[in-house]
Amino acid sequence: MWLFDVDDTLTDTQSMHHRAAESLKSGLTAFMGPDRASSVSRRFRTVFDELLLLHQQRPVDDEKLRPLRELEERVREAQRDISEKWGTTRLFSREILLHIAAEDCGVPLGPERLRLAVDQYWDHMLKHPLVYPDAVRMLQKLENRRAPVYLMTSSDARYRPKAGGGFSYDPRASRHDKRRRMVNLKDHGIRYAKSFIGDPTDKPSEGFYDLVFSGIAEDLNTPRGDFFVVAVGDSYRSDIQTPLALVESAVGILCRRKQPAARVESDRALSVGDLDMFTEYLDGTERGHSG
Repeated sequence: MWLFDVDDTLTDTQSMHHRAAESLKSGLTAFMGPDRASSVSRRFRTVFDELLLLHQQRPVDDEKLRPLRELEERVREAQRDISEKWGTTRLFSREILLHIAAEDCGVPLGPERLRLAVDQYWDHMLKHPLVYPDAVRMLQKLENRRAPVYLMTSSDARYRPKAGGGFSYDPRASRHDKRRRMVNLKDHGIRYAKSFIGDPTDKPSEGFYDLVFSGIAEDLNTPRGDFFVVAVGDSYRSDIQTPLALVESAVGILCRRKQPAARVESDRALSVGDLDMFTEYLDGTERGHSG
């Protein structure tokens, strides 16, 4: 059984974000002018990119790490009320990231304008997915082999700005919005049996993966301890570490885009520069069996 992360593993979410952020300029220009709109859009892109470095645990020197940690703390502070209620902090709530970007550019957005801008952003993300071609090839290979494929994906953290300041969170609405994006991926070559979305319990918690593995066991009509798990993602901490801890037979594939060669991360985890590297391995095992 195969369990795939989505954002920045199957889809080029960073590039999707850049394009969706660029699409906001026309709407923002109407009330802040083109120069400030460009600045906010650019800062919105940068804030996401900086937080992604932390999420993917990429090596960063101490001088660059300090401002990244300060940005992370600002994101945490903006969602303190939600964190206290739901017990989780999410780095990639676009409402909060755009709020910070506008604040940094000296043009704070009121709740209604922020809501409209982020709705426009997510509409662009829904309608213009960028799916990695190697992901499509790998999933096609697994489909040909009749291997069960499931998706595990973090919440999009649809935190709605409140009239009096701060943000609110409706897990059901947030999950509904993310599921629309997951269903849409089937029209772009991402075929799967079922998706599991981190609202309200999210990766990398054991609670999230308990729900995932229980759901898969029910879907396959197979006891949880009887299936072999391959967890694939772009973050070892979020996508691989907990599955390896919970399922003794699990192995992990860490997808580090542009890494020049496959590398052993541990006795149960391998890192690759793209999914074609692993698809070639699957092709090799098929040829070996046929020979």
